[in-house]
Amino acid sequence: VRFLVPVAILVLAACLTVMPVAINSAQAESQPTSWVGDLPIMEGMVIEPELGFAFDSPGGRIVLVFAASGEAEGGVLSFYNSALANLGWTGGDGNWQRGEESLTLAQVDTSVGRLWRIRLSPN
Repeated sequence: VRFLVPVAILVLAACLTVMPVAINSAQAESQPTSWVGDLPIMEGMVIEPELGFAFDSPGGRIVLVFAASGEAEGGVLSFYNSALANLGWTGGDGNWQRGEESLTLAQVDTSVGRLWRIRLSPN
């Protein structure tokens, strides 16, 4: 019995050490692999470059990105809720604010099919 107590403590310590590594690995997997300016683009999304644009206006910058994704709507919104919160955006589920800018995310029908529209604009 005296031998089992140190073994149990070692097993518990090992589990507590591995848990943060597993959590960090899961967070790393959900990170974007590409960016448009400072906007994260979810891994697996394919940008349609001929449909989008970006420019600075007197009132602020305007960015419009169209991207295809095989991910379900809930997965896309979950990714952006998390990724944008980490970048200082508030809001969620398709509408975020940060400083003087708004970001919206919605599915839209286009000439090339159903795509996600990511729009950044001044408030």
